[in-house]
Amino acid sequence: MMNGVDKYSTDNIADNEMIIAVDDVVKKDYDSAVVRIKKALARLKSTGHVEKYAEYLNILGLVYELENDESKAFECYLESLATAEIIRSRDLKAMVYSNISSSYSKMGRDKEAQRYFNDARDEYDSSSEKSEECHKSWVMFDYINHAINDRYVALS
Repeated sequence: MMNGVDKYSTDNIADNEMIIAVDDVVKKDYDSAVVRIKKALARLKSTGHVEKYAEYLNILGLVYELENDESKAFECYLESLATAEIIRSRDLKAMVYSNISSSYSKMGRDKEAQRYFNDARDEYDSSSEKSEECHKSWVMFDYINHAINDRYVALS
């Protein structure tokens, strides 16, 4: 243990898997990213790290979108959203709503996209969780969302 931080803790191991997964996304190695995120999710689920589990599940949904697997992406989003409801995390709900909105927008389902965008905005506006940790999550989601949008524009 260095400086009071256990590098072998569940959080640190899961976070390291996620960091490598994001690097895999940058390299467009989505299959590897999915494997790493699933490893992180299994570790978090087995130890009861519910909020981080839901955050990483949301990110897995984004990676599935990059693979053009909207069905798996929505499964991840909906499970993440249900968990966010249970743990009453408004910030996480806002992130999930934003991703669902983006997905619907790409499918040309503008009415649903607008509804979820409004839900995301409302949740974020009333969130009291605007902490550094939430900011880090938003940055990661934003980065992957830009990758999805760039890919979507390139395919159009």
